[in-house]
Amino acid sequence: MSGISRRNFVKASAAVIASAGISGCAGSLNLNFNKQQEQVILPKSGKRVVVLGGGWGGTTAAKYVKLGDPSIEVVLVERLDNFVSCPMSNLVLSGMKSLQEITFTYDALVKNYGIKIIKTEAAGLDAAAKQLITAAGRIEYDKLIVSPGVEFMYDKIEGWSKDAEDVFPHAYKAGRQTTLLREQLVNLNNGENVLLTVPLAPYRCPPGPYERACQIAFYLKNNKKGSKLIVIDANEDIASKGKLFHAAWDDYYKDVIEYVPDTAVKGVDVKSRVVKTTNGDFKGGAANIIPDMKAGSFAYKAGLLPETDRWVRVQAFTLESQALKDVFVLGDSTHAGTVGPVPKSGFVANSMGKVAAAAVVNQLNGKEPLKPNLVNTCYSMVNDREAIFISGVYDYDETTKLIISRGGGLSPERSELYAKHAEDWALSIWSDMLT
Repeated sequence: MSGISRRNFVKASAAVIASAGISGCAGSLNLNFNKQQEQVILPKSGKRVVVLGGGWGGTTAAKYVKLGDPSIEVVLVERLDNFVSCPMSNLVLSGMKSLQEITFTYDALVKNYGIKIIKTEAAGLDAAAKQLITAAGRIEYDKLIVSPGVEFMYDKIEGWSKDAEDVFPHAYKAGRQTTLLREQLVNLNNGENVLLTVPLAPYRCPPGPYERACQIAFYLKNNKKGSKLIVIDANEDIASKGKLFHAAWDDYYKDVIEYVPDTAVKGVDVKSRVVKTTNGDFKGGAANIIPDMKAGSFAYKAGLLPETDRWVRVQAFTLESQALKDVFVLGDSTHAGTVGPVPKSGFVANSMGKVAAAAVVNQLNGKEPLKPNLVNTCYSMVNDREAIFISGVYDYDETTKLIISRGGGLSPERSELYAKHAEDWALSIWSDMLT
């Protein structure tokens, strides 16, 4: 198949009913590498797309490039052995799911589509030579799709650092951090409080901290007598699904959740487990610090944005970088000012992966890119049996040159049916990405 038709792209995207930073950066940065990193590995013999990042956007893009044109060689570069899903990971904190239930291998992408996977760390980019530089060596590409995720802004909180994550876990990259926060909850003494901080939007998964509050409060209510959850929110109010979350908190967790809005974290004292805020100091037996975020570190190494900016600027129509030709950027790292008002979510990254895949396949086959369409649905479990959701559909607007909302809405209430839909959605989209 040479190229992707609109009909087939929309059909594939619908099977599981996509945010961008600054132009003008130089092409090749961080070129002081060791000898191994100067060696070209997997010499290219035909058309090749390299995908960096095996998360929601990257895995989807790799798979859909192969679906669009099986003759294109696809190389996926990922440093981790397995994919661990951030969506649904809050359920691990309450004990509703195990980490194993949301952990998957990349084996099916190799077996079913012939995607080549290299487990290594990206070190930089030589855009002029069209080579991704990794710890294993240089990988040539015709098109590069980058899904770098987010990095945490440690310098925004005095006393907090990567080393302090073991005491104040963020658990906003699923895996070890999720397990660590779960263990802290289990080891909490009755009557000890838990602190949860929410950063000022924009950040990854707007409803995520509030679903987490529900799951932690559910666990405390049923397992830790007298313990409370103090939610310290830098936003003026709940950033997503506000009325629905407030209703659930009032009905189920009135004596468990204390909500402190419009309060930013200034610093932490690791030894005394104190969180310092613009509204006073808070002490807890456990603390979940979700910090401010910016584009993943590779985006800076590659020259996709300057150090002074937080998000990567792209062309909304194709998601190609405004700074570097033939480099496409997906997901949470992108700048809403150049993409449009779409949320930073796993489903959006999945949707963006399909847009970028369609664009690079058509470009490599001498065809025009398709007009992009994005879809988002986000379910939030408010206890062990009920969920709420928000959804939206988006497409490209010729006037604004942005991807804008064309519809969507909130669930009218929480329900057990929506909880079933949430489980079905997760199984469906994991399959869409990874099998």
